[in-house]
Amino acid sequence: MTDLIDTASPVRLVCYADGQDLESSRAFYTEVLGLEVAMEEPVLGLISPTNRTAQVLVPPDGFEEPQPRFGVDLGDPTAVEAAHDAALHRGLRVVYPLTDEPWGVRRFFVEDPSGTILNVLAHTGRAGAGSTATTHLRPRLIVPDPEAASRFYRDALGSREVFRAPRMDDGRPSAIEHDLVGTVFRVSAAVTAWGWLSPDDFGGSAVLLEVRVDDPDALGERMAAHGAEVVVPIENRPYGERAGRLRDPFGHLWIITGELR
Repeated sequence: MTDLIDTASPVRLVCYADGQDLESSRAFYTEVLGLEVAMEEPVLGLISPTNRTAQVLVPPDGFEEPQPRFGVDLGDPTAVEAAHDAALHRGLRVVYPLTDEPWGVRRFFVEDPSGTILNVLAHTGRAGAGSTATTHLRPRLIVPDPEAASRFYRDALGSREVFRAPRMDDGRPSAIEHDLVGTVFRVSAAVTAWGWLSPDDFGGSAVLLEVRVDDPDALGERMAAHGAEVVVPIENRPYGERAGRLRDPFGHLWIITGELR
């Protein structure tokens, strides 16, 4: 009797298309076939407005090697692990190992008995098919120059770059992901047509980002040395913390806080 994977059933099949010309592909799938853009990075994702499980992914040329022919979403990360074990048990060739990707997907690539490569995946931000549970909130800072901003956040804040999405047509990366002591945030290029505006585009930041550290004075001094503007000095506050506020060179506001001195 054939062994069955009983932890989940496939909830979505995703077709892959070649991505030598992403702009032409976007126009074809949206203007000719009526799909909607659901994702811009790390790949172009398109979805049917009437059937949300009907999707097409267009990875940039060379984004993955080997590139899968299609994806099977099992709906639950534990089902991906079970499918991975079953594939190995059957002696199938896993061409990309079981991996938790930084964009919130657990996946592996496997070659079926006829040689077709599949991406077997599930989103790690939900506990199972139909669930609305989330596991993280990832801020995205919109800036004119992601490369310059990433240098600032690495040098001034001590963040670590962990992921870089493909470049857009104008040469800017669409997203650079940073890890700041376990907190992940992304830096993305401002694109007016997408509604992605930097603070300077609308006259100031609407969000305050708070960082708590052992030595807020040292961090504030380092940020200022790399071009941040001190908006509120870092001092002892009557609410029991030592805190201040700085504006980074790209317009985003940071509250730096720590223990009283």
